[in-house]
Amino acid sequence: MKILVTGDSHTGALAQGLALLRAGLPAGIDILVKPLGGGHILPTPFFRDAGSHAAITDPDYRRNFHRLPPQAFQADVIALSAPLWPMRVMHKMVWSRQSIDIAVPGGQPVSRALFRRVVLEDQRYVLALCELLKRIGMPVVALSPPVMFRDHATLRHMDPALVRRMFDLYRQIMLAELAERGVAVVDVPAHCLDSEGYMRPEFRHETPEDEHHANAAFGALMIEALAQSLQAPANA
Repeated sequence: MKILVTGDSHTGALAQGLALLRAGLPAGIDILVKPLGGGHILPTPFFRDAGSHAAITDPDYRRNFHRLPPQAFQADVIALSAPLWPMRVMHKMVWSRQSIDIAVPGGQPVSRALFRRVVLEDQRYVLALCELLKRIGMPVVALSPPVMFRDHATLRHMDPALVRRMFDLYRQIMLAELAERGVAVVDVPAHCLDSEGYMRPEFRHETPEDEHHANAAFGALMIEALAQSLQAPANA
């Protein structure tokens, strides 16, 4: 089975994790990790529906792919690191002092209905890509990035409980949207989280200034979980 892992900057940890696991992958599993590019492009129309494939139109993404599925790597499954990353929306809301349901000093509340519209607009093209790939018969899996680390800047800028409410609700909305489209999810393993649901610090990126990417150890766990999920009888 050939698995293409692609998506946003979180593919960096996945590539490092794959390098750690390469010799230990299950027999018959061939995994290629190759990013699309920066996640800031995902909310834009970065591809065109070409019928039998997605033709990549964004010039930055075209440096890595001209189309999905690619012709050079005949993938049996495409795993996307893209649908479950809330930080584009989180940054805009936290820095402008917007929060769900409750007003904060100097800010304004946002209804859950409006928040859902914002989330779906943020992921509009990613979901459209999932639908296109499913339509042409290409199985799609969503790979979760890490959840929040305790030292993320947004947690210092607003009540952490309100920040987590937004982060967690974004993920809940997207998990429901993926389930509705028949996209399986490989989520963060429970043992990577502390008692309050934050990422454990041993999975933090080595660069002190990087508050949201994970390291190779986390990437290896996710690649291993991906391989195992695709070997399960339900996916055979």
